[in-house]
Amino acid sequence: MVPSPEGLPEVPGGWAEREWTIEGHPFRLVLPAAPDAFLDDVEVHSAFDRDEYMPYWAYLWPAALKMVATILRTEWPKDAEVLELGAGIGLVGLAGLARGLRVTFTDYEPKAVELALFNARRAGFASATGYVLDWRESLPQKYPLLWGCDLLYEERNHEPLSMLTQKMLSQGGVAWFADGGRSKAESFCNGLSAHGLSHSVFDEQMRPLSVPQVGTYQLIEVRHATD
Repeated sequence: MVPSPEGLPEVPGGWAEREWTIEGHPFRLVLPAAPDAFLDDVEVHSAFDRDEYMPYWAYLWPAALKMVATILRTEWPKDAEVLELGAGIGLVGLAGLARGLRVTFTDYEPKAVELALFNARRAGFASATGYVLDWRESLPQKYPLLWGCDLLYEERNHEPLSMLTQKMLSQGGVAWFADGGRSKAESFCNGLSAHGLSHSVFDEQMRPLSVPQVGTYQLIEVRHATD
């Protein structure tokens, strides 16, 4: 545990600092030291009563590490804009910044947006931007790249996430949703066509999969069906 860094609020369990090296690239981030401590927080209980809120943002989910590896291995258009949904601590967006992309971090939780921007600026990416975003709403801008990692855990989020993708993904754009093999992933994929979206599924080496898998990392690539 480290003292609350300047610019970040106090959180249950305090802050920690960790480093990962992925595809030869080091990432050093500040993140909640004890994410489970949020479950006893009065603010979290109140938010759950209002909107079934859970502090998922405070955890680093294993699928993020594999998504980062894929991002680092992929060739991207120079200066392309990325909207990250459910940014959490910001590791996935940091990988995009490291590849020269322009990243906008978003999350339902304001503390997550603060943290993602803190980690980006600490890594030298002062130009990164961020917004608090409820998936039931949308921003006016469209993006050629949408990224989300481990967002499919609750089926009630599938419809707003699909609608948001349809509205905010540019024509010809690509959305990537990394998933740790949750049982709900197939339901998400099956609902995309109702919003004019198509999908493909890949394993961690970007080899095509015929259907979403359970218990195994996968990347769901979504496009407008007319592309």
